[in-house]
Amino acid sequence: MALEQAGVGRLAGAQAWVVVFDTAEWSDGLQQAASVLDAWERARAERLRFEADRTSYVLAHALWRQVLRMCLGTGPLLPRILPDALGQPLLPDHAGHVTSLSRSGQFAAVAVARMAAVGVDIERFPARHSLDGVLAAIGTAAERKALAGLAGEPWQQAVLGLWAAKEAVLKARGTGLRSDPALVDTLQSPVSDPCGRPLAWRLLRLVLPAGLVGAIAVPGEPEALSTCWLGAGGNIVTHADWTL
Repeated sequence: MALEQAGVGRLAGAQAWVVVFDTAEWSDGLQQAASVLDAWERARAERLRFEADRTSYVLAHALWRQVLRMCLGTGPLLPRILPDALGQPLLPDHAGHVTSLSRSGQFAAVAVARMAAVGVDIERFPARHSLDGVLAAIGTAAERKALAGLAGEPWQQAVLGLWAAKEAVLKARGTGLRSDPALVDTLQSPVSDPCGRPLAWRLLRLVLPAGLVGAIAVPGEPEALSTCWLGAGGNIVTHADWTL
């Protein structure tokens, strides 16, 4: 199995894994993937308007369970995932472990950590929609100044990277976009909690294949992060510290 070949395994200590994949490469297994989803996931998939979105959702959620199975050490059993009141994913049978999922088009990223919280976000580049006004809406004054000298594709990539970093923090915080992204100052290290709680968020921008930008956020001082890209060209595994 690709995950085993990449070395994805049971978490130890304050460790985290991020696995990124192209769901289109698993489209032949769509029927089997749908069979492992819970009722709330099937209902959510059915509400999606476009077939491509439904397919990506089902495959991403099925692969999510496979990553969890490896990281939690459940053998052949696929772990349960339940949403909380705000829609954030919980692992009810695995106290002390947390997870996060991000999808962008056909691509998906799964984060699993043995920590108090985790948030991951990926975005496709170039943008599929206009970014005009996005920086003004989500950026702090310092962030806007930092990007002022950029133009064209470098500016777009920087804005998407900023968006991914802020959303990763807000997912880890447990509120998602119910909190104002402009309250997240990504130039801080660590990042102050956007809702004023006495927490400090460690933020790392992920090294991903061309066409994707992403970030992961966790509280406190994690020990290790491993990232894995499962692609047609073979697995790419990297290990990183937590310095932006």
